[in-house]
Order: sequence, then C-alpha cells, then structure tokens
Amino acid sequence: MGFKASDVAGWCQGRLDGPDQEFAGLEAMELAGPDQLTFAGKAIFARQFGASRAAGCLCTDGLSVERRPEQTVIWVANADLATIKVLQQLAPPPPVPELGVHPTAVVDPTATLGAAVRIGPHVVVQGGAVIGDRTVLMAGTFIGAAACLGPDCFLWPHVTVRDRCTVGARVILHPGVVIGADGFGYQFVRDHHEKIPHIGTVIIGDDCELGANTTVDRGKFSATTIGAGTKLDNLVQIGHNVRLGKHCVLVSHTAIGGSSRTGDYLVMGGASVISDHVVLGHRVQIAGMAAVVSNFPDGSGLVGQPARPGREFFSEMRAAHQVPRLIQSVRELEERISQIERATKDHLP
Repeated sequence: MGFKASDVAGWCQGRLDGPDQEFAGLEAMELAGPDQLTFAGKAIFARQFGASRAAGCLCTDGLSVERRPEQTVIWVANADLATIKVLQQLAPPPPVPELGVHPTAVVDPTATLGAAVRIGPHVVVQGGAVIGDRTVLMAGTFIGAAACLGPDCFLWPHVTVRDRCTVGARVILHPGVVIGADGFGYQFVRDHHEKIPHIGTVIIGDDCELGANTTVDRGKFSATTIGAGTKLDNLVQIGHNVRLGKHCVLVSHTAIGGSSRTGDYLVMGGASVISDHVVLGHRVQIAGMAAVVSNFPDGSGLVGQPARPGREFFSEMRAAHQVPRLIQSVRELEERISQIERATKDHLP
C-alpha cells in the first residue's frame, strides 16, 4: 500500500513542499502514525500538524501550517477534496465474482444478460429480467420478474429488486437493500385489516447509492421514484408513491411517508421524518430528529417537532429559556401585590 509524496501531488494536482518520503497510509491527524499522511482543510488542523506524529499533510492553500523540518506538506486547492482523490487511489477493488454466471446461480432462460456481467453464487434472476452491461450481482441477490437493471451497477450480497422495478445506470445497492416491497396499506373492514394491493413499481435514477438495509416500497398505482444522483444512508425507509428529487442526501434512520414529494437537493439529518402527503421545494434542509408534517417552499431550513423554520424554532427556544425567570418575576409581583393589598386593607376605615 506504500505510496510517495510525489504520487499524492500528482493525484491531487498539488505542490510538494518538503522531502519526497513514502507513506504507509492515510489517517486522521489525531491517529496518524510516523509513516502516515494526514490532511488539514481548516486552520485549526494546520496548526496542529507540527505536534502530530504524521509524516506528511495534505493542506489547503493559504493556511498557516506549523510543522517540523522532517514533515512534508502537499499544498492543494482543497484538502478535503484531495483526500477523496487519495482514497480513490488507495481503495482496494472489491472481490467480485468471475465473469459470467456462477454455477449455483439460477437465471431464467428468458432473462437478458448484458455483456461482461458478473453473477455470483446463489443469485436468482427471474424471467424477463434485464441485467445491464458490466453489472455485478453479489451472492444471494434476487432480481424479480421483468425487473430492469442498467449498466455498471453493483449490487452487494442479499439485495432484493422485486418484479417490474427499474434501476438506472451506475447504481450501488448495499447489503440488504429491498427495492419494491409492498407499500404499507390496509383498510379496516368490520373486524379486520384488509390488505390494499400495491400494483405499482419503483424507479431508481442513475448514479444513486442506497445504504445497507434501506427499503423503497412500490407505488400503489404507479411508481415510487428516486431521482438521479441521490444518496441514501443505511436504514432509510421510503414509503409508497414517494417522489424524491435529484441529488438528495438522506442520513440513516430517516423515513418519508407515502405519497410525499420533494424537490432536488433535499438534505435530511439522522432520524428525521417526513409525514405522508407532504410537498417540499428544492434545496430544503431538515435537521436531525425533526418531524416535517406540512408543506414548505424552496430553501427552507427546518428544525424541531413539528418542524418549522430554524429562525422561528430558535426564537421559541430562547423564549423558553426565559420561562423560569418570568415565573420568578410573577411570583415576586404577586407578593408585592399581596403586600399592597394588606397595607391598603389596614388603612381602610
């Protein structure tokens, strides 16, 4: 895994400042050892470099860096982005199945397999399914009847893409993802819950990535859709008939109720939720653990339960902090009023 400082400068279009030493890896500054490269995208980290054990540092141009003579600095336009480039170079390729179909896989003869596909052990591909060129299906994956996967997808073990669902190009589905399970819908009839069939499907746009055990339910009538470039963390739940915009980011344990619609570039913090039938504009940001229960326009920043604009929420919080003082003031006023009433009563004829 060894690499030289000059290699890093080449990968990141950086400028080498110091000895062209060899590194054994990349690590956060507080954990970096004497043979490792670290990074500093902010002034506070640049000042800490000299006191660290790290041998070298990717540093954003213009920062004032403190270092020892033997330490190397690689100046780059943006240290955080440069770190991504280094990680891309160092990341080991995933162990993928051999080209073709593993002997234990079950592929229906009516399925269509693109060029250079890799289908691993115990994969099931049902009739009429389409698997795009160079797509990888790891062990135990299930592709339902008439499902369609675009080219260059990577499905980690035990992913389920149910019947008639569509997955775009270059999509990554992590272990345990379920695409196209039935939506959660029941009607109470007399003494029991009558299941509502969900005959729609799911459409996942190009360049999406869905984290482990994330679920996207199929639509009741038409399609649940995930816009191109959207990234979902682990354990995210997307309800039936949701229309999620492009390039959204949803952190783990978030959930969107059925039939809600969002614009592009939505950001949801961890454990936040959107109720059913909510409509949100573009570039909405939702804080962690917030609960959105009503519609909001473009650019809204939402906090709290129920969620409301941040300025309103924090104004309420500041007011709440004044409550103990106000209570004490009221008590003091009550006592003063009582004193006045007693004094007045003593002087009445």
